[in-house]
Amino acid sequence: MTRLNGLVSARPGATALALILLVTGLLWQNQRVQKLNVFDQPFYLGIAYDLVHHGRFSDGYMFAEPGPDGVRPAGMRFSPLWPGLVAAAAELDGRLRAGMDCVVGSAGKDDTCPSAAPSLRLLQFAELAGFFWLVWWMGNTVGGAAVGWLSLLLALVTSPLLLRSVDYLMTEMTCLFLSTAATAAGVRALVAGRANPAAGGPARLGTASRSGLGWACASGALLGLTALTRPAFLYLVPMTLLALVLAARRRALLPGAAFLAGAAATLAPWIARNAAVLGRPALTYGYDSHTLVQRIAFDTMTWREYAHAYLCWLPDGTALGRDFLGPHGCDRFAWDNQPSSFYVLGLRHMLPETLAAAGGYDHHLRYLLTHYIFRMPVWHVLVSLPLALRGAYVAHWWGFILLPAGLVCTVLALRRAWRGGQSGFSAGAFLVIALPAWFMLALNAGVAVNQVRYNLLLILPYAVAGGLGLRVQWLRAGLRLPVPENAAAS
Repeated sequence: MTRLNGLVSARPGATALALILLVTGLLWQNQRVQKLNVFDQPFYLGIAYDLVHHGRFSDGYMFAEPGPDGVRPAGMRFSPLWPGLVAAAAELDGRLRAGMDCVVGSAGKDDTCPSAAPSLRLLQFAELAGFFWLVWWMGNTVGGAAVGWLSLLLALVTSPLLLRSVDYLMTEMTCLFLSTAATAAGVRALVAGRANPAAGGPARLGTASRSGLGWACASGALLGLTALTRPAFLYLVPMTLLALVLAARRRALLPGAAFLAGAAATLAPWIARNAAVLGRPALTYGYDSHTLVQRIAFDTMTWREYAHAYLCWLPDGTALGRDFLGPHGCDRFAWDNQPSSFYVLGLRHMLPETLAAAGGYDHHLRYLLTHYIFRMPVWHVLVSLPLALRGAYVAHWWGFILLPAGLVCTVLALRRAWRGGQSGFSAGAFLVIALPAWFMLALNAGVAVNQVRYNLLLILPYAVAGGLGLRVQWLRAGLRLPVPENAAAS
């Protein structure tokens, strides 16, 4: 034990990374390589194909037909970062390119297409390792070395879930890494604003310093890259600025400007491209209402179905529903192609019907807002509650157990930030970690068919809150963690 403590004290960051690579590397050996034509992979492969073969960012073969020149027209339905990465990797990785060409050439119908994509899967594995390392670092920053290690151990329990995203060529892993890196940069900006860092003085949101402004700018830039991966994260930019103003008031001017400058620097080129090429100065077009109408379908549930939703969307909820509601008790709440499900209602029926009624995508979003959301706002919010819970159960029962811990720590941190005083953890740093994840959970529940894979960022506050809780229980039991309390993040 003495040697272990010595190693952790001398090189805590390297030790954390070694543990992460050991656990995830061993578990990755048991993962099955996924075919490239399943789930949403063809969306991105189609766009990447057009980039590689025609030098044109399109909406891909899933959403656009070829134009008069035989090539799909320019599009902006999807954010560009992930399709661009797939295209770049395909230029270097012949096996990925062969699989991509086969999937697009067969319109996703050929199950024998090559599935190898070592370049992208290694990239996503590195992103996963980086995510876990940042969890360790932020747990350390919030509550000390013991909380850092406990947070990492708790987060590693989610490895089997996250390794699935490593083997699918979709946005989840890149989005998780970038959003977590943006959060970590925000924590660094906060720490840089301490009145007396050497003495562990209180963190002062908005305190201007060269280091703090630099990290605020980096946080904005990383959040911009996250939005270029999944557009919903764009809404975190104004919400972050609002939270900064409420917390720091006048002292928020310089950090807020630095944050906004970083976000604008990454977002502006793509928005300018859309304005110049498609006449729309926006991040995306069309996918917002396409997603919202699927969410609105759930607002058609009855009060009886509303009560059933809380059961059916539990981990193992479908099995529980069969036990308590009958063999088809949860069919309405399924995410597959159950003909009676709300998901199929929205995608197969309400989408074409509302598009026709609105006169196309140009008016679709406004039509949905005026004819559905604004006519039943209270009910829409109520239905969002079980949907939010469904998305909050990350990694099955792991998320179910740690959800209360995350909520309790958030409330305690908010109370301390409001009233002042001391506690056993950095309330400001925890809020920087937790509030973006809670906001995205609420947003996804309100505008999309909220799924766990949309809310992987919750792993961060869950793990840190769980580490804080375990640390408290350990101390109450009079035990000492086998980790030096003065171990610093490297």
